[in-house]
Amino acid sequence: MNAVVRKAMEKGDAPEIVAETVLKAATDPAPKRRYAAGKMARQVSFLRRFVPASAFDKSLRKQNGLPV
Repeated sequence: MNAVVRKAMEKGDAPEIVAETVLKAATDPAPKRRYAAGKMARQVSFLRRFVPASAFDKSLRKQNGLPV
């Protein structure tokens, strides 16, 4: 799992993108429950809405090298 997390960190968005999203959430006059920080987070959010949960979970397990 350490290798999976390390790989994800290397491919992750820049800290500035996350900080920008946190600032937006903290100062939003009408805050939302969730804020997607970066391209990958937006893609995951989109998929979770339109892909069946079982298929979404299987995809995540496969991407993280876990048994499917």
